[in-house]
Amino acid sequence: MRKTSIKRKTSKNKPAVLDFKLSDLFSPNYQIITLVLIFFPWLIYWQVYNFEFVWDDYDSGTIGHLKHPFVLAPSWESFKQLFVLPFFGMYIPLSYLFWGLLKLLAELLSLPVDSILHLSNVVVHTVNGLLAFVILRQFVANKWAVLVGTLFFLLHPIQAEVVAWVSEFRSLLATCFTLTALYLYLKQKTKLFYLSLGLFILAILAKPSALALVPFVFFINHFHYGFKLAKNSKKTLPFVLIGLVFIIIAQLIQSQYHTNIAQYGLDFWQRPVAWLDSMVFYLYKIIFPYHLGASYALSPKFISTQWWFYPLALLPLALGWLLWLKRKKQPLLIFASMLFIAGFFTTSGWVHFGFQKYSLVADRYMYFAMIGVGLLVATLFNKTDNKYWQGFIVGVLVIFTALSAFRQIPIWKNPHALWSHSAKYEITNSYANDNFAVDLNRRGLNLLKQKKYQQALAHFNEAIKAKVKSNNLGLVFIHNKALSLLKQKKYNQAIEHFDKIIKLHSQYKVSWIDKTFYNKGVALVRLKKYQQALIEFNNTIRYNVQNSNVHDMKIDSLMLLNQCQKAKEASRFAEKNKIKLQQAVLQKLKSRCDK
Repeated sequence: MRKTSIKRKTSKNKPAVLDFKLSDLFSPNYQIITLVLIFFPWLIYWQVYNFEFVWDDYDSGTIGHLKHPFVLAPSWESFKQLFVLPFFGMYIPLSYLFWGLLKLLAELLSLPVDSILHLSNVVVHTVNGLLAFVILRQFVANKWAVLVGTLFFLLHPIQAEVVAWVSEFRSLLATCFTLTALYLYLKQKTKLFYLSLGLFILAILAKPSALALVPFVFFINHFHYGFKLAKNSKKTLPFVLIGLVFIIIAQLIQSQYHTNIAQYGLDFWQRPVAWLDSMVFYLYKIIFPYHLGASYALSPKFISTQWWFYPLALLPLALGWLLWLKRKKQPLLIFASMLFIAGFFTTSGWVHFGFQKYSLVADRYMYFAMIGVGLLVATLFNKTDNKYWQGFIVGVLVIFTALSAFRQIPIWKNPHALWSHSAKYEITNSYANDNFAVDLNRRGLNLLKQKKYQQALAHFNEAIKAKVKSNNLGLVFIHNKALSLLKQKKYNQAIEHFDKIIKLHSQYKVSWIDKTFYNKGVALVRLKKYQQALIEFNNTIRYNVQNSNVHDMKIDSLMLLNQCQKAKEASRFAEKNKIKLQQAVLQKLKSRCDK
């Protein structure tokens, strides 16, 4: 029978020694394994070097993680903001610090910033794989079994989101600090080691999900060292106290950034059920990682109304009962399962967080939990001498690696690929679909700037067909379609679409309605319907008096109607409101109306 360090927990006075150290990775006996752990992640993830920024990287160009002042322009002033102010609804100063330094390095070396940031994800993911191997090696003696388990952690398709998406550098960085803290904790034989606690704090400053280290430490103390509850609680307490402080900070920031955040969550008594349901969801995605997307639109409010909400929770309870029956014979399987559950515990609905508005589950929440999956695979591989079963496990790994390389990673290439793919696999047609439509609209606007009006119109039509959840968003697409028609000199069609927006304005309170009135007025001018155009220009001024273009157009229309007195009054009105008119309009007014 193969030995594992789990069996050494019987010693109460002397905790299990660290069998395998980080430096051993570079010894002659492990050089091939180390090479494999480095080579294969780069083999499948090298393609991200030319990927675009997506989603929260720039959030449609208005705000996003890469818009942080320190990332945009590293300086002493922006550095001070890192640790004083939250940003984008989060407090992750260490991630912003690294992004800013990486961007600065790329600029100094005249390298593409997007390539450096994407490849940095691959670097940290690879380092995490090495750390995961070292930690799993403490529990499974067979190095080849540990290699297979670690490769599941590195290459499984569910990990593609974290590695291929720049914004999830925060998860990678947090995991790197967390695994290092865990390694030092094991190395010090559970003695209070301030460096471990310091690394834990750094991990949380990279991303709060690093709080998963707390249950990790607790389960290692119990299964690996055999500590009783009192001693275990004492050993885990420093990590718990640090975690509580940051939970309070994170909740305060989230509640300020996401107004009425509690309305997106569940009642306290429903949260255990949501947690059990999410467990089933993740198990399904790990076993069958084909229909993966950026959003599944499984919000807590949605799932709590489904017939399967309560029955589905019975499945993990049944699995847990079966594992409990095997607890004495298969303690390592129990241990691996506990690590898996602990990995996503903090994002499974027990506490409120912003993205719950859209979905309770996401691939990125599984990154740390895959350590448990890796240990489970290593344990199963180690326990069987049947070459066919071992071959089957390796075969599944090869299939999953191929899925990552050829299916899952490429969907993160650009926003269009990401959201068109993800919209297919949403349970409810919502978040991904809206983002897909927004990207179509963005691409259409870019084509408008390039004066490719017909192509832009096709994109706007596609965005309108997407039937977005937000009515205001749908009106934006209609407005941009009307603009495209205006540019193509299809004035009557453009006016029809502007009228649709004006008609719905009272119901949906369009914040940019002044632009609609103005552009409708421009279309009427092109049709030489100056009197009707003046009505729209006056409506524009009523909503936005500071729009200088509308004053120019109004004065020009009045002159074309030979209403010089009103044109002068409009000029004086603009002057009174400190609006700078075009010199050409002023000269025209003077030459035509001052005779």
